[in-house]
Amino acid sequence: MQHKFEQQEAVLGSRLQVRNLPLCPELKLWLLGDEIDLNQRISDLLQIERAPYWAFCWGSGQALARYLLDNPELVRGKNVADFGAGCGVASIAALMSGAASATAVDIDPHALSACHANARLNDVTLATELLLPAHFDVLLASDVLYELGNREILQDAIDRGCTVLVSDPLRYGNARLELSVRAHYAVKTVPDVDSPIGSAVIYHLERGQPL
Repeated sequence: MQHKFEQQEAVLGSRLQVRNLPLCPELKLWLLGDEIDLNQRISDLLQIERAPYWAFCWGSGQALARYLLDNPELVRGKNVADFGAGCGVASIAALMSGAASATAVDIDPHALSACHANARLNDVTLATELLLPAHFDVLLASDVLYELGNREILQDAIDRGCTVLVSDPLRYGNARLELSVRAHYAVKTVPDVDSPIGSAVIYHLERGQPL
């Protein structure tokens, strides 16, 4: 996990770059550059066993990171798990907001390497796991509602008394949460491969709130 990620990792033949985030200028991440035309490389992407979602900072992740940076009391002194962490932007923001610990959870080992590298870039230290840890106080989840089984994971955390913060880009065809929206952000994925998605909403769930 502690290898020279930024020197070794490449996606579609392109090295990663340190990039700033339009919604979270406090953070910087190792991401793909804008020079790659992914519309031309879609067939190459389909040949990859696991698509490199971690090489992008999705708009929904930025929205959740922004929400935490603006509301640090939600995670201050707490143990945080970031479900489907990708590049780790939300868990890094949680640590920058005073979380006691943060665990980035993703099924892709490359994503976990990216999370470590991005944490180092922002002078924080996070843990990484392939599965959710047994104990945490706050669960972060960005853009995970496209898989119905993920709702059960979020509901289980709520039933256990955890706070669950969900960022949803309101993708066409995905089921919606019939809940009050806590915040709404204009977002842009870096690099921007998620057009026309340009917004994300935040839901804040506690015990007794069914999804």
